[in-house]
Amino acid sequence: MKKLLLASLCILLLCVTQTFAQNRTVTGTVVSKEDGLPIPGASVTVVGSNIGTQTNADGKFSLSAPTSATSIQASFLGYTVLTAAIPASGVVTLSLESDTKQLSEVVVTALGISREVKSLGYATQQVSGEELTKAREVNVVNALAGKVAGVRVTSASGTLGGSSKIIIRGQSSFRDIQGGQPIFVIDGLPINNDVQQLATANSAVPQGTAGVDFGNRAGDVNPDDIESINVLKGAAATALYGARAKNGAIIITTKRGKKGSTVTLNSSVRFDNPLKLPSFQNEYAQGTKGQYSLGSTNGWGPKISEVQDLTFKNFLGQDVKLQAYPDNVKDFYNQGNTIINALSFEGGNETSDIRIGYTNTFQTGILPTERLKRNAFSVNAGKVISPKFDVRSTINYVSTQGYNRPFQSSNSSNVLTTIINALPRTVDVNQLKDNVVDPITGQQIVLTPGRTGNNPYWITQYNDNQSNNDRVYGNLVLNYKPISWLTVSNNFGTDLYNESRILRIRPGSVGTLQGSFFTANIYNRVINDDFMIRSTHQITPDFRLDAMVGANFFESTYSRISSDAQQLTVDQLYAFTNASAVTTTNASNQRRIIGYYGELDLSYKNFLYLTATGRNDNSSTLPVQNRSYFYPSVSTSFVFSELMDSKDILTYGKIRGSWANVGSDTEAYQTSFVYLPQSNIFGQYSLGPSFPFNGLLGFLQPTTIPNFDLKPQNQNSFEVGTDLRFFSDRVSLELTYYNTSTSNQIVTLALPQSTGFTGRVVNAGTIKNSGFEVTLGLIPVKTSDFKWNINANFAANKQKVVEIPAELTNGVTLDAGYSSFQVRAVNGQAMGLYGVGWEKDPDGNYVIDQATGLRVNKTNVRFGNMAPNWTLGIQNNFTYKGVNLSFLIDFRNGGVLYSGTTAALRANGLAEETLVNRGNIFIDKGSAKNSDGTYTPNIVPVLNMEDYWAQYSSSGATEANIFDASYIKLREVRLSYSLPAKLFANQKFVKGIDIGVEGRNLWIIKDNVPHIDPEVNLFSTASIGEGYEFNGVPSARSIGFNIRAKF
Repeated sequence: MKKLLLASLCILLLCVTQTFAQNRTVTGTVVSKEDGLPIPGASVTVVGSNIGTQTNADGKFSLSAPTSATSIQASFLGYTVLTAAIPASGVVTLSLESDTKQLSEVVVTALGISREVKSLGYATQQVSGEELTKAREVNVVNALAGKVAGVRVTSASGTLGGSSKIIIRGQSSFRDIQGGQPIFVIDGLPINNDVQQLATANSAVPQGTAGVDFGNRAGDVNPDDIESINVLKGAAATALYGARAKNGAIIITTKRGKKGSTVTLNSSVRFDNPLKLPSFQNEYAQGTKGQYSLGSTNGWGPKISEVQDLTFKNFLGQDVKLQAYPDNVKDFYNQGNTIINALSFEGGNETSDIRIGYTNTFQTGILPTERLKRNAFSVNAGKVISPKFDVRSTINYVSTQGYNRPFQSSNSSNVLTTIINALPRTVDVNQLKDNVVDPITGQQIVLTPGRTGNNPYWITQYNDNQSNNDRVYGNLVLNYKPISWLTVSNNFGTDLYNESRILRIRPGSVGTLQGSFFTANIYNRVINDDFMIRSTHQITPDFRLDAMVGANFFESTYSRISSDAQQLTVDQLYAFTNASAVTTTNASNQRRIIGYYGELDLSYKNFLYLTATGRNDNSSTLPVQNRSYFYPSVSTSFVFSELMDSKDILTYGKIRGSWANVGSDTEAYQTSFVYLPQSNIFGQYSLGPSFPFNGLLGFLQPTTIPNFDLKPQNQNSFEVGTDLRFFSDRVSLELTYYNTSTSNQIVTLALPQSTGFTGRVVNAGTIKNSGFEVTLGLIPVKTSDFKWNINANFAANKQKVVEIPAELTNGVTLDAGYSSFQVRAVNGQAMGLYGVGWEKDPDGNYVIDQATGLRVNKTNVRFGNMAPNWTLGIQNNFTYKGVNLSFLIDFRNGGVLYSGTTAALRANGLAEETLVNRGNIFIDKGSAKNSDGTYTPNIVPVLNMEDYWAQYSSSGATEANIFDASYIKLREVRLSYSLPAKLFANQKFVKGIDIGVEGRNLWIIKDNVPHIDPEVNLFSTASIGEGYEFNGVPSARSIGFNIRAKF
């Protein structure tokens, strides 16, 4: 037996010796041919075997190859595959060439992981940084409008630095911390995108109804620092981010330094004017029933042309003949200016890179005295410390100051658009501007003897506001590669800001005669840490397996303190010691998520891919028994064109599919009884009393019973699609169908008042969204000098609400406004707009009140869907030698919108359409309801058109001012010229100069809403509701010049 073992050992040793004798060591470096920098993580394999490895942080590799092997192969994302002979020395340098086609197909996905597009089993769409800065937007969210299929962007107003809302594939929640918006991630760090709502007057009415739009925090991101934005749409794409990414993810990758050194200057100067103003009648003066009245601010007085032989008192007490000033509203608005200067430095060598950027933005608004200043600094630096260890850090500082942003909506005598749009047609706005303060009394000069409203220039000069926001966000990424196939990394980041606000109302202001001021200090901090271990292994020449496990810590902390000072003693002294009553309140909250996740990626021959993920989150906002929840996803893609022999017609073809289940939590402290201290009681026009009252404190008792067994929302989602390219990529087509069902919605069921509560919180209801997305790319013409590109994206989403409890007979109210307006979710319908409408007979004719000749109201009427039926964006790009022209047209079809501005203009007799039938007998077309229940045509005329329009557009009726929200817009245009390179051939300082003309929000080609831009939304971006406009600030058309230079 011993002899047998000894013989076996000798044979084994001989075999091992023989094996080693047949192998040799091959070492080398993989570098980029473009700049000579090493490429870490590149795959190196021995051709004809399953032997392979990856390069380290210095791009170096070492492997053992059989002596019979003659060549090796190197590959990396974004580079062409290189096959090279193994030299006798066994030492080789492999220089990979950039593959511009493949580079465009490498995207950054969840957790900052770069992947080839062909390996993804779900739809994504990438927008380059160059595309974002063609006609730069101050708010980067607006720059995505019309460019991504399934993404819908809505601006809240035309306020400088105003907020914008972004929704991907339809609204999926009744209640959502972010209003159904996606998570924003910069270089792997999830950032804050809040819109902080605070009471800005003594009415306790939050921003978005009678307040100032201070913007959403995603607007702080500097477009000039962005390399690319990748939009992750489906749950499978975002599952690794957990509960925060249920609504999708906006993945932002910032610019890095490159080998050598480059200084870039990008400067724009633009001129801004209102895009659309109301169309006014200019034939009638102020008054009522055709009689002049100085106390009215409307257009129901006498016809101006018929009273030219008379004189009337104007607001200065002068006797004047009446004349119309057709441009008095237009003349109130200024020409605004937008000036953006961005300067950056990029540099690097073989082991280090750095980019430093600075952007200054200065805007003056279309409203007098409105301004915005922003300074953004950024640093992105990376360093290879050793072959196994590298580090990268980013830091961004953004300082934003806003001045005199306007009040909007109602419930405040400082809402500018209410005053301006109600100016009688006989008022010269220049007289208002020159007569703000009485030089004798020092009092405000107002329009009416009853002092029913402020002079608009009193507001812009004295009732001002200011906000200062200082924000820092950034991260530190450490990567350690102990062995070639294993990487350990940690990405720690934070995002924090401090914001101060002050709003001043001067004594003598209508509505606040003794004056007041309001201050607030807001602090918000996000901490995020991701620890990951990733491995990659070439199992066989055909199979590759990548695996990843990780842990995430997320914490959000918010606090604010605000003070409301009333009844000032000394004029324009805004100090607390100068106020007779000061009420201070504070609030804070904190939420935390701890998650664990993993991912497995299996690929076969680079044409068949399978990915599975899993994540378990623990949320502090849910009950202990329900705060831990797990959700998986799986996706696959099959690049069938790799199996085709001929690719003359079909160049590339892929089929993909995915399924995912994700959950989401709720706001902090929703599972407990919370008693909130109150500083005041709501009163119309700031007339509510304040606390303490007679020495007593006020607390708001909870009106709903919390759910102590609240469960996370649950979303099931699947999608299928195909990516096709034809004729050497001259035609590209991506088709996607998705179906999403979000259940366990959080709703409130009504309770009898005898319980002391209005309702109780339960998990109930499901929202289903399904739809199609199409992305089409065409190159109709391509020559050596000329190229024409067309990129189009189309999306149609169908929504349906189901499983709402029977107790909620009218569905779930998501948001509400004036004029009985509500946004609701009702069983069997999409989210829609509801309110008071007109009663109709069985044939659809309006029922007319036979006593007045006016229409009969009917409550609880559905007017249409909140969201559009479909959206379409078409971008054309023409290049001829150094000349480039690009323009984007944005389409929206369907959905409805309520316009409070239109309602007010009509009720006041100032809208152009109110001229119709004045002085004539008018019989509204409709039916009279007889006593026996039958209907006959109406023959009763209205008493006068003033009564007709007052009832037609009153605050109690909604339907008259509901409109089709469809539109076609020319979103942006840029014409540029690149100076010929030969101009800089004999010097080294200037590398290139582009000059151009650019414009944004240029033309409403077609719409159905009179007097306003239909692309508006009064509700905060943190709200679910849309489709509601109420005295909003007009949006601006912006046209100007741009110069870009590299040194």
